[in-house]
Amino acid sequence: MLKKNKMFQVLMAAAVVTSVLAGGTAEAASAAKSSSAGQAAKMTSPKLKAVKVELSVNGASVSVNAVQLNQAYLVAVSDIVKAFGASASAAKGIVTIKDATGSRVVQLQAGVKSYKVNGEAAAFTNAPLLQDGKTYVEIQSLVEALGGEWIAGSGQTQQVLTVQRAEGSYSSVRWNAQGQIIASRDDAESAQIVKLDPASYGSTVISTDEYAAELAVSPNGQWGAYTNNAGQLYLMNLASGLSQKLGSDTSVKTDLTWSADNSRIYFIQGDKQEKISYMNVGDGKVTEVLADKVENKSDVSLSADGKRLVYIVNVTGVASSDKDSTEESLSIDYSGAGQQLYSLDLTDKEAKPVQLTTGKDNKLYPVALDGGKAAYLSADPDSVAAKDVIKVIGPGSSVQDLPSIIDVTVIAAGPSGTLAAAGIAADGSTKVLKIDSGSQAQLYSTSGTVSELAVSADGSRIALIEDGRIVVITGGKTIQLTK
Repeated sequence: MLKKNKMFQVLMAAAVVTSVLAGGTAEAASAAKSSSAGQAAKMTSPKLKAVKVELSVNGASVSVNAVQLNQAYLVAVSDIVKAFGASASAAKGIVTIKDATGSRVVQLQAGVKSYKVNGEAAAFTNAPLLQDGKTYVEIQSLVEALGGEWIAGSGQTQQVLTVQRAEGSYSSVRWNAQGQIIASRDDAESAQIVKLDPASYGSTVISTDEYAAELAVSPNGQWGAYTNNAGQLYLMNLASGLSQKLGSDTSVKTDLTWSADNSRIYFIQGDKQEKISYMNVGDGKVTEVLADKVENKSDVSLSADGKRLVYIVNVTGVASSDKDSTEESLSIDYSGAGQQLYSLDLTDKEAKPVQLTTGKDNKLYPVALDGGKAAYLSADPDSVAAKDVIKVIGPGSSVQDLPSIIDVTVIAAGPSGTLAAAGIAADGSTKVLKIDSGSQAQLYSTSGTVSELAVSADGSRIALIEDGRIVVITGGKTIQLTK
């Protein structure tokens, strides 16, 4: 009896299901529809709040669609695709995104945490969401999947880079003609001369020549000059990274510096750094400028008008002994030792070097300025309390200390005699200033250490090395170009 009742229940249930799928009676269909709607209502998530999020994409402000999920935001895939110059398509519920080069392919699906990058499995913290015809996704995961970099912000402010910033420790920062940075990576296994673009944050290794690490960049930003261990001078095309020999002279050459018209490369010449010469870029011919037999010259600088050279002579101790030159009688007088600044008038072939300084302070970063002036960083080696200051000499023998709110550690010359300086402020921070004879303006402040500065040819941008990282100051904004 029980078996017959159970069979009857199974048959009745099957009849109801068959009736609903086939249309059945109006009552059965209505009941099934009501039941289905109830279940759907239970399974449907409440609609999330739609908002606009401001992104900084490679430094440019971009407004994108987003939905707020708890304290996080899911961003519209279509907006990220547009910002990256990528493409997207959908088939059978799977969204496929390809970057602009086609080298990265991302596949994701609404409601599913797992996704793929070039076939490799990965997982979102929150599954992508489909709402109002748009797919929303975690921004950091998608940006990194497309080869970019996401930098955390607060609230609705986020920074996105469409490429990963270069890593490493850098030095010898310079500008090229396209407004890009040329620098040497110091922590690589082999030499790397790197070109970095502040506009796109991209980077390219343009040379692995170890001798080019501290190349001197021409004023027009097109060429870098350097010598190898044999004294041969080379020119590097900073757009392509290709190098070529310049001339055939193989004497020792140090402290390369370009003329403002890009036609000559000046340098200290000789085994004992006893001469100053230049090489003509057109034909590679070497011409002596100064051969006074005074040794240990360094840090040659040429004024923008090409009329004066400024350089340092590193004076050593004076040795004396008896007529037999016995070891016991040998003595060295260091009273006159130190660094002294000299200038040379290039407009007069008979001109002799003029000594500009006599003090015992350390003289760093000498700069030849127009109008017969010169500047340098004066560092007092005997005083812990004294601030290091920028001194401007001339014309004539007048010396002026440029007032500054910082204890200056590094300077660099800009056009028209404007100087950029970095140093330590009273609160212990490092500040970068633009300084001239009448004013100073703060451009940057950091808790880090600034070791190098480079001013662009038009004077509007400054590149600096902070704790090995490259930072660019432009248009009142700061760009950390490497990490």
